[in-house]
Amino acid sequence: MDEATKQVFKAKFAMLTIMLNVIVLCFAMGVFVLLRFAPEGTIGLAIGILLLAVGAVFAVSFRKRYTQAKVWLHEQP
Repeated sequence: MDEATKQVFKAKFAMLTIMLNVIVLCFAMGVFVLLRFAPEGTIGLAIGILLLAVGAVFAVSFRKRYTQAKVWLHEQP
């Protein structure tokens, strides 16, 4: 693998790592907010559902980018 390809791989890997961290944090915070603050009012429920929705959107986007990166990596010599 040449140096330019390594740099592209590092960028793809960094982006996927950051996205995965955001997914985990959104789901963890969403569940926490729902369990802790949702029974007290609708604001907690709305924030919890919003965090779970953001996590789901990022998960779909992550899956698409992951499969693209995997295909790209297998194409490299």
